[in-house]
Amino acid sequence: MSGKVTDTEAKIKSILQQEFEKGRIDAILKHFTTAKEKYREGDWDGSISKSSKFVEAVTKMLLRFCGKTLPRTRQFRAGQSLRNLENEPISIDDAVRIVIPKCCLFIYEIASNRGARHDTDEVDANEIDAGVIDISISWVLGELIRFASKRSKDPEEAQELVEALAGKTYPFFEEIEDRFYVNIEGLSAKKTALLILYGRYSRRTKPDILLKLVERHGFSSKNADMAVRRVKKICDINERGMRLRSIGIKKAEMLLTQFGK
Repeated sequence: MSGKVTDTEAKIKSILQQEFEKGRIDAILKHFTTAKEKYREGDWDGSISKSSKFVEAVTKMLLRFCGKTLPRTRQFRAGQSLRNLENEPISIDDAVRIVIPKCCLFIYEIASNRGARHDTDEVDANEIDAGVIDISISWVLGELIRFASKRSKDPEEAQELVEALAGKTYPFFEEIEDRFYVNIEGLSAKKTALLILYGRYSRRTKPDILLKLVERHGFSSKNADMAVRRVKKICDINERGMRLRSIGIKKAEMLLTQFGK
């Protein structure tokens, strides 16, 4: 659901527009998509931040659904607004007053306090936070679809969309101790080397380390060595190692778009 509007995104918009303002839906899907992209890239902070934006957009949409006038941007407080929704008349569906706001508040609290009490010597808590938030934003969007599809002419289609959102998002990159992996099958050695450098950015990677990391993906020493020599052309190199230049970053991001970025 990134870049060009996909068939799935169009279907979700069509269902949500039965109950909610179109402009709010566009913002929700934008932040949802970006949060998912950041999570796949292993950008935990970025994923959490965009999920927070997603919650803010959902909150504004729910407030408008309840007939509320939105405060000015600097006066808007998502947490307080989510708590206040519970005080809306009981004639408004519980999904809007209680169920969705409580999950949004959970996401927002984690996003607002990430890193505050984490012992970074023991765990990468931001990765754990990002994982639970990734699942939670899918659940929230799924609940919005369920609520808006009550009058849908095709409830089975709505259910299929909800089930698709329930699936876990798997990161493109994974790092176990000092071993870095690209979780995409069918890549050439050169593309693997490129994405390793992209995933490790802005850290530098020494050529011999990059060689070993490429070999770990099942390539021969000869192919790995050729891949490292080829990606050097799009890197800045000093005594501390290689780092992608802007042209390299662009190539890596264009490659990732082929795999659902």
